[in-house]
Amino acid sequence: MPAKKPASLLNSHMGAAEKARRQQSESAMRPATALPKAPPPQLKGHDTARATWRGLIRTYGDLEAPLVSRLDMDLLIDYCLLTEQAAELEEMRASCMKIFREDGAADKSALLADIVRLDGRLDRKRSLLHTLRQSLYLTPRARAGVAPAAKEEPIDDPFERFLNGGDWQPPV
Repeated sequence: MPAKKPASLLNSHMGAAEKARRQQSESAMRPATALPKAPPPQLKGHDTARATWRGLIRTYGDLEAPLVSRLDMDLLIDYCLLTEQAAELEEMRASCMKIFREDGAADKSALLADIVRLDGRLDRKRSLLHTLRQSLYLTPRARAGVAPAAKEEPIDDPFERFLNGGDWQPPV
């Protein structure tokens, strides 16, 4: 069974009692302290991870409905550290490729084996990053269906006015 969406993102018709019950149960699971705007101490010395943290907090701060809370802090930290590790692997791969392309490279087969191993590790990091992005609503597919519906303007319907006790004039 898929996880339930936050009540603020639901666009189905719920009764007042159901809506109040959902909001009460959600507020019971919402921590009193918010996510810190500054990167947490676990990211000290990790410049790329700290920059990722600041970008995520800024993005989540722009949203109308809270998607993450203090309970998600460890997941966010893991995501930030993974982005830095992936960037480091990409730098290592680029360095190996630069040496591999040089004419005087001594052992091209060993370099090629290193590049293949780095590619494998980078693929696994990217796959894990994608999984975390889905959990953190950072992919289009994860956001599909959770965005609040746009509020529609009521249509002026003369028959509806008549049913609600107003005067009815037949359309001409």
